[in-house]
Amino acid sequence: MLNDLIFNICLALVVGICGVIARELIPLIKEQYAQTIKQMEASKWAWAVDIINEVVRAVEQTVLEKHGEEKKAVAHQLIWKAFKEAGISMSEQQVDALIEAAVHAMNGEKAIKE
Repeated sequence: MLNDLIFNICLALVVGICGVIARELIPLIKEQYAQTIKQMEASKWAWAVDIINEVVRAVEQTVLEKHGEEKKAVAHQLIWKAFKEAGISMSEQQVDALIEAAVHAMNGEKAIKE
């Protein structure tokens, strides 16, 4: 009888402690998860920018017979292929804006060198 009482008290304490830990731990885990997702998105965005910059430079150096929109079309094809392999998704407008930024930056570097 006394053993049952001690067992039930210990069980209640363990359950209570687990409840307190869970109540404090679950919000902490959710916050850490949200921060991790934000960091992953930020690193994917940075990775996408790097891919676009490298593709724009490569197209500029290797596709000499095409100009303007034709080069941009080649860059688009290569970018979408790289994004598919890397599991990156972006809108067409975002890619266009980043291509334009990469071209602008590259042209700025050329102007500085000259």
